[in-house]
Amino acid sequence: MNFKHSNCIVVFNKTKVSVLFCRRQKDPYKGLYNFVGGKLEPGENSENAAYRELQEETGISRRNIRLYRLMDLTYYHLEFVLEIYVGILEEDVILREEVHPLQWLSLEEDFTDKSRFAGEQNIAHIINVALQYPFPNHKLQKDGRYIGVDGCRDGWIAAVIENGDLKIERFETIVQIVKAYPVFDEFLIDMAIGLQESADECRPDETARKMLAPRSSTVFPVPSRQAVYADGEEAQKKENIAVLGKSLAKQSMAIIPKIREMDTFLEEHQEYKNRICESHPELCFAKLKGSVLLSRKKEYMGFMEREQILTDYLGKEKLKGLWTRAKELKCNPDDIMDAVCLSVTAGLKAKGSCETVPGNPQKDARGLRMQMVVPIRSFC
Repeated sequence: MNFKHSNCIVVFNKTKVSVLFCRRQKDPYKGLYNFVGGKLEPGENSENAAYRELQEETGISRRNIRLYRLMDLTYYHLEFVLEIYVGILEEDVILREEVHPLQWLSLEEDFTDKSRFAGEQNIAHIINVALQYPFPNHKLQKDGRYIGVDGCRDGWIAAVIENGDLKIERFETIVQIVKAYPVFDEFLIDMAIGLQESADECRPDETARKMLAPRSSTVFPVPSRQAVYADGEEAQKKENIAVLGKSLAKQSMAIIPKIREMDTFLEEHQEYKNRICESHPELCFAKLKGSVLLSRKKEYMGFMEREQILTDYLGKEKLKGLWTRAKELKCNPDDIMDAVCLSVTAGLKAKGSCETVPGNPQKDARGLRMQMVVPIRSFC
């Protein structure tokens, strides 16, 4: 259906006792109070449109608030969809009016008063629903240890959130990481855990690729276990064709040593089986943001976009200097960013704010769950 789309945004103040309204200066509803919002531009992402309209009309930016999709109202006879977002200000903001004067109104107002409020009493209903929205608590628990690990050349980068502080270290092996941190609350790693030994078994890769379109290429096809343990590239390709019916791309071949290291470690250290879990940073970032990130994290602007997302969970101070730490740790900046993302996701998992892809994962022949742990949030 090629319906037109517009949005309106319910903005609560920091203490959630007031709601932001604009006073309409033109029809429809001239002279009445209404939520801020506007029209989606052709090809524009719904969430991006909500943030854009909010900033244009009020001066409130992504740095000041996190918006959540609350509901859609579809008017079939008008071929029109109204997308409604909600958010709570995280800090005081000096409002900047565009066309319509802005005003904070108490939640004690009578929002059904059609002489003052637009929307034929819809505003009262929307506010009642918005007040019940389960806003997630972005603050990570300060009494735990949450580990996120990403591979780098000749080693691994570990980001450890412990008692609210962030530490980033480089290790040569998984064994070294676990020796340094034998006890943890959650541990997520950007490496395949759970390997197919037949085409009947199902890993999460294909589901993740569909979720990350048009960035599906960030999810590499994972070799079969037979290919992982084969000796030499030709033998690895031959084994994968025999088991899964397809050869191996360069990216998949390149990570075979690390997949083997991870698989061997879990076989030899059964106490960490299904305690250390697989995740995928780009899927986590998409979940945290609410949409797939199109920027490239290897580039500075893409790196900073991801850093801004993690600021909600760790604050600005703990994330200072991540780009420059790469030289010190002899890795790429995105290796650090991915590890930090997974440590944040590990913290969310400890709070029960994560899910798995797929929802009901299979176990492989060694009893390892074939899954990716990601934050709970839908995105478009």
